[in-house]
Amino acid sequence: PQELVELQFLMALDLSWNNLTGIIPENIGHANVLEILSLQGNELNGTLPSGLFELTNLKYLFLGDNGFSGSISDDIDQLANLRQLTVSENSI
Repeated sequence: PQELVELQFLMALDLSWNNLTGIIPENIGHANVLEILSLQGNELNGTLPSGLFELTNLKYLFLGDNGFSGSISDDIDQLANLRQLTVSENSI
């Protein structure tokens, strides 16, 4: 649900392997203290929203095994704290 990203002190969100469908909401960037985001193993699709690259505290981003398409934006440079990125098993 989009309301999850409004939780201002949320530091980790793991929704892996939950058969989620749809897209990552653009307002994901509002979860600006988020350090770990794991959405792997769902049925998410679409492109990676620009709001994702506003998560400047993000250290671990797991998006593998979904249906994402397109390319990874050059804005990924904004994720200076990113230590691990997994996007395997997508069409990126």
